[in-house]
Amino acid sequence: MSAMQWEAVRASAQWAAYGDALGFITELTDTAGVRRRVGQDEVTTTVPWKRRVGGRFGRDMPLPAGAYSDDTQLRLATSRAIRGDGEFDAEAFAKIEVVAWQAYALGAGRGTKAAATGLMRVEAKWSQNVFATKAARYVDIGGNGAAMRIQPHVWSARDLTNWDHITRDVVRNAVSTHGHPRGILGAVLHAILLAHALDTNELPSPKQWRPAVDWLEQVPDVIAKDDELAYLWLPTWSDAAGIDFRSAAVTVANECRAALEAFDPTTPLSTEIYAALVQRWGGFDDATRGSGTVTTLLAAVLAHVYADSPEAGLLLAANTLGSDTDTIATMAGALLGVVTAGPPPGTVQDVRLIDTEARRMWDISQGREASTFAYPDLLRWSPPKATLDLVGHTAMGPALAGLGPLTPTDTPAASNQATYVWGTLPFGQSVLVRARPDLRPLDENLLPGDVRPPRSRRAADVPKEQQLLFEAPVQAAVSADQRPVLVGTASGAVSERAHRQAPLSIEEIVQELARNGFTPEQVGRALLHQIRGGRYGVERAAAFAGLLARAYHSEQERPR
Repeated sequence: MSAMQWEAVRASAQWAAYGDALGFITELTDTAGVRRRVGQDEVTTTVPWKRRVGGRFGRDMPLPAGAYSDDTQLRLATSRAIRGDGEFDAEAFAKIEVVAWQAYALGAGRGTKAAATGLMRVEAKWSQNVFATKAARYVDIGGNGAAMRIQPHVWSARDLTNWDHITRDVVRNAVSTHGHPRGILGAVLHAILLAHALDTNELPSPKQWRPAVDWLEQVPDVIAKDDELAYLWLPTWSDAAGIDFRSAAVTVANECRAALEAFDPTTPLSTEIYAALVQRWGGFDDATRGSGTVTTLLAAVLAHVYADSPEAGLLLAANTLGSDTDTIATMAGALLGVVTAGPPPGTVQDVRLIDTEARRMWDISQGREASTFAYPDLLRWSPPKATLDLVGHTAMGPALAGLGPLTPTDTPAASNQATYVWGTLPFGQSVLVRARPDLRPLDENLLPGDVRPPRSRRAADVPKEQQLLFEAPVQAAVSADQRPVLVGTASGAVSERAHRQAPLSIEEIVQELARNGFTPEQVGRALLHQIRGGRYGVERAAAFAGLLARAYHSEQERPR
């Protein structure tokens, strides 16, 4: 990216959040509902309003002007999970960010919430979150919950024409929560259109939509070149879905081509014509309203038509009631901001944080030194079983698992078994958290590394069959009275779950090998352990070798 593109990235982030805030007001309601929320039949800018949180038995909570929903929340989570060297930490995103998000989610979709619950399982990984519950099946989650959050992968891209690399990271992000091809490929399509806009400083027109849709048929080749996607995610997905991903990609691409045939770019996009297009593409139907591909295409249409009047485009999206107002508006905003290169006209909550993360993404795209969020050590990450306990009590006061101390900024509001309170996190994000009235202790291993210094995992902390991998000296167990005790925690009351002997993932094994200097004996044992791991042993060994090679070369290239 050129220096001039910093303003484009910044505006893309701001307009995306602004579109989210506008559409959040009108999401899943009718004209009477909009009137109750803002005192008029249509939204015209961001204003303070009230929304019921916590479902039918929740309570109405005041939201400040510019308050954003899960779209921007998970976009910021994606941004934090991109390290200073540009690599996306998929495991930290899935196991920490998405899990912690459940405590402060606003306007969350059912599919993403179900996937987040699945990621709380010990055995679940970003690449292996296949689940089937009464609420949802992983392979059926094809909504726009992935497409709405992946913009940071484009903002931080060092080469906007390298669609392979952008696609790889977008897919790694998407599959942690979405298993239907529409959800995965809708995210890829939006990323490619955004990359075109940033690369050319022009919004993609119908002429550019075609090659972007054609690219969807190449996504299986990108997956095949990534060890973890090819050998861990894809076989598990294929078994659960019962179809071939390559043929599924062709089907989705053809669906997009057919949809675009219904759009006439020469006809002015009035309110009525836009509503008719939403109707034709299934944007008002419960089953397809939030489709990853439909939302992406509608956002592309709005961005193309309203390039010279971005606010009007976002207001049209937000006031087309019955559609997925916030996500269409936020994705259109991400595109429109690129060519607007100026701030939106209304208030946006946490605009300083949004600017800071946008700047960090741009610095990464320039190869400049950038900070990395200090997540808790994944080797010791074991979140509470109940989402209400993601906010807990520590020696520093209230804290949110994975993200750090929480400073309340308002009076808590009680509702049935939960309490809601606005607070801020150390890096400046405002969150409305849902927690127990009386906070339970939060294990120190769930705090970020800059709050609690990370500790190496001892060999005795892993299952017996993996202890020989590292041959670390087994120290005497720390007594209960020697462990750090959180305020209000009785001696010995540290959760047993935090000390459970959970199997290490491939990523965790490679991390430990790196800490120990990649000794040949340990590397050999680790490789044999993967080969002997039962089903997909060969595939796991191949994925392990790929991860190991990347980690080893990264370590060798690190300045001494």
